[in-house]
Amino acid sequence: MLRTSIAPALAFSCLVALTIPAQAQSVAKSDAECRLSKNGEIVYSDDCTVKEKAAEGRETFVVKFDNGKVFRFSGPNRQNLRIEDDFANASNVLFEDKGAKGVFSWSDGNSIYKLVVKTSGAASGGSSGNAGGGLVLGPPVPDLQYLVGKSPGTAALGFVIRGTKYVTEERLPEGTLTYMLDKKRCVAFLSANNIYKAITFADDSKCQR
Repeated sequence: MLRTSIAPALAFSCLVALTIPAQAQSVAKSDAECRLSKNGEIVYSDDCTVKEKAAEGRETFVVKFDNGKVFRFSGPNRQNLRIEDDFANASNVLFEDKGAKGVFSWSDGNSIYKLVVKTSGAASGGSSGNAGGGLVLGPPVPDLQYLVGKSPGTAALGFVIRGTKYVTEERLPEGTLTYMLDKKRCVAFLSANNIYKAITFADDSKCQR
């Protein structure tokens, strides 16, 4: 049962709350499939787009349905999101990161809502998509986008804390593509000139030892 106040520590299986520096900025947009339910009954199930922006110490998700309905979730980080617009007085939003699928849950005091957003694998923006010109990557990993633009060396300690494990890497014209297992997800880290250029979901077969 969803409570009207959700403790940040319960958000999407994160072992350590990671704070995005105020100066960091990243934007990623993906086509997706959305399913919205109200008190367990599905009220929308169709295509949508999802855009994530991290800038100036705030994390924002904008989910737009094909019928024009827009949901905007914003907060200082993914563990402290609130829904805006039609649900101005709603409780905190519980965001669960399930790989290529994200689940937003909240209550307005009368009804319980759940919005499931499943990305299709096509993405655009500063941190994914055709990141190296000819290289096609999967959708961005939302909780790791704060590392884009940083040196892999600065992420080493965070990986130890998270339990992220190195699997293998490929040398490509666009840079080095390193595959790691992070929270049971296969993640591709594209780096060039000692800087992370993109961090995206990868096929599970890439992380098989």
